[in-house]
Amino acid sequence: MKFIKALVVFLYLVCSVNAQEVKVLDQETQIPIVGVTIYNSQKDKSVITDIDGKASLDQFDANETIYFQNILYVKYSTKKSVIALDNYVVSLEPNIEGLDQVVVSASKFEQSKRDIPQTIVNVNSADIQFANPQTSADLLEGTGNVYIQKSQLGGGSPVIRGFSTNRLLITVDGVRMNNAIFRSGNLQNVISIDPFTIQNTEITLGAGSVVYGSDAIGGVMSFYTQKPQLSYKDSLYFNANAVARYATANKEKTGHLDFNFGLKKWAFLSSISYTDFDDLKMGKHGPDDYLRPEYIETMNGQDIIVQNNNPRLQVPTGYDQINFLQKIRYEPKENLSFDLGLYYTSTSSYPRYDRLIRYNGNELRSAEWDYGPQRWLWVIFK
Repeated sequence: MKFIKALVVFLYLVCSVNAQEVKVLDQETQIPIVGVTIYNSQKDKSVITDIDGKASLDQFDANETIYFQNILYVKYSTKKSVIALDNYVVSLEPNIEGLDQVVVSASKFEQSKRDIPQTIVNVNSADIQFANPQTSADLLEGTGNVYIQKSQLGGGSPVIRGFSTNRLLITVDGVRMNNAIFRSGNLQNVISIDPFTIQNTEITLGAGSVVYGSDAIGGVMSFYTQKPQLSYKDSLYFNANAVARYATANKEKTGHLDFNFGLKKWAFLSSISYTDFDDLKMGKHGPDDYLRPEYIETMNGQDIIVQNNNPRLQVPTGYDQINFLQKIRYEPKENLSFDLGLYYTSTSSYPRYDRLIRYNGNELRSAEWDYGPQRWLWVIFK
């Protein structure tokens, strides 16, 4: 009788030990997962699954919360007692990341990114909001693939692989901003695009002349603005965003407001942004060649040299800009829509600072040297 009792106890212990070995499987394929880290809340106990997806849970308490983590799967937590009820089997959900695989601008129709021979750099609205650029030129520069020539605060001439101006094409919602008749010198027209209204930006690094013409021999920068959102039901869909920003380097004061009204078949999107830049203040470790010990002011029709109390303050470099966007979308039925867009931007004249600091002997060469003002108006229907 004692032998039978001892045998029962032994079998119970063996079963208990075996039962505490968990097996981790892929939720979709049911294949064992190797390299899953299992640990407790205090992270003082841990174990890793072997090649069969198994690991011992002996060191964990019954009511202790256990975490299962692997870079390819969604993090999962449960109690050891719950795992026991599931026969010590845990299934992990694959961690699927969404990839930007569709490019619109490369061939003027939707196409898989892997089917395009050129290198395509895609920047979505989430990336733009995170970067929070002051201008669209700063947005392009932030990609690390576009060089921006800036001789002044209002500068922003893109350069791709040595090509610039009339050899780079800039489009807004498929409509070109420049063409082959533009001058070969640097152009600052990209700053006229409001970064707050950009939904997606696609930069084609390399020749796009087959599709767009000779003015795209260096590349194409395609900006796509936000689309009005319909409600697709009888109730009204409304969404609004407001942004205010201030920067100390150039005393930037920016305000932005947009709102969307969506009905079942009609949608309206309105956006307005205003930015005012004051004179740029150079950093303490900047080049001495860009210091501004003096500048020229015109008083009573005469140019007078004025001493600058703060040589790091680049006088004058400030300018202001206003952007307005109005879009209307009509979708009478599925897969059929009509879009009307009105785009207006106005940028004040902005001084070219690198020319204003040039000397002729001991005297400044120029009292004024301005770009602009520049104004753009588009009406796009498609």
